Amino acid sequence: MEFRELTPAGLAAFIDSEEYRQMPVVPVSPHRALSHIQNPRAEPDDLILLLAYEDEKMVGYLGVLADRLYIRGQARKAGWLSCMWVDPDQRGKGIAKKLLNQVLDAWGQRILVTEFTHAAKGLYDVSGVFDDLKKVEGIRAYLRFPLAEVIPRKIPSLKFLRPFFSGADGLLNALVAFRWWFGAGKPALDWEVIGEIDENIAAFIELRQEQQLMRRNAGDLNWMIRYPWLIGGVGEDRNSRRYHFSATEKRFEVINLRLTDKGGNTTGYLMMTVRGNNMKIPYLYADDKLIPEVGKLIVWLMKDKGLRILTVFHPALVRYFREHKSPFLHIRKARRHYIISKIFGPVDSEEVEIQDGDADCGFT
Repeated sequence: MEFRELTPAGLAAFIDSEEYRQMPVVPVSPHRALSHIQNPRAEPDDLILLLAYEDEKMVGYLGVLADRLYIRGQARKAGWLSCMWVDPDQRGKGIAKKLLNQVLDAWGQRILVTEFTHAAKGLYDVSGVFDDLKKVEGIRAYLRFPLAEVIPRKIPSLKFLRPFFSGADGLLNALVAFRWWFGAGKPALDWEVIGEIDENIAAFIELRQEQQLMRRNAGDLNWMIRYPWLIGGVGEDRNSRRYHFSATEKRFEVINLRLTDKGGNTTGYLMMTVRGNNMKIPYLYADDKLIPEVGKLIVWLMKDKGLRILTVFHPALVRYFREHKSPFLHIRKARRHYIISKIFGPVDSEEVEIQDGDADCGFT
């Protein structure tokens, strides 16, 4: 088996090559590749995509998101594992293990992982390289009925009933909307939609990052805004059909809000992502006293945009929504598990804060 290591420059050449254009399966979409290339925390020699070949055919790949950690006040170079794939016809040959070992060697074991499958977790455990970093309790809150979305995914054999579930959703959600007429109106919080983060917001964020593991600054956040991994407003194209991870979405947008007081002073920054009918909150910087109003604003925007599901791991927001379950129809637990290489030494999970969008979670 042969391996091919791609750095930012190598990745740029690869997606522009005839080889890439002819591949039946591609290891990265063009816009995700561009995002990796433009990553302000990536260095020229960083391995960001590893390809495995058998008889000149790609049989697996493993991506790495270059990043930087702040542990005990010290900045440490690190990478997050992302998008591992092995050809189904080649499974059982230890390809995933070889990919992992190759990446660990290239990165000097300075690797973290989150949002992994059960099978992948077994691979990481067997490697003996990782310790638990943090297990975060979140929520998944349902504002509208999502029967047409959830049931066919849970029970594929019922996909043919999707039109029926859609009709049921329409009827039930009309009743839900009628109930909202008797609830709270537009929140009192002042805000404005912004395209990118300016110096004013950047300074506000910097003052609230001391305990955060990633400490993403204005440049990092603006990079995420400019170079998303999902392209919204389009259906599948040839590249997305060749790629085994998300690349396009009929509806995807990043919403950035500057929160202000009556005098126009910045009191918070809120990044939201909308994918399909679902909302996530990758980043929130605001004092705890504002959390109730931020929570009301999130719900109001979900109603306004016709969204159904909210996923949140931010501790203050999770507490607020658990205590204020209305107008949600149902709230269930969500969990996110982070593991970190032992080479970083012991890390007290209580001493580090992780925003919902850290690692590559803010891109999807």
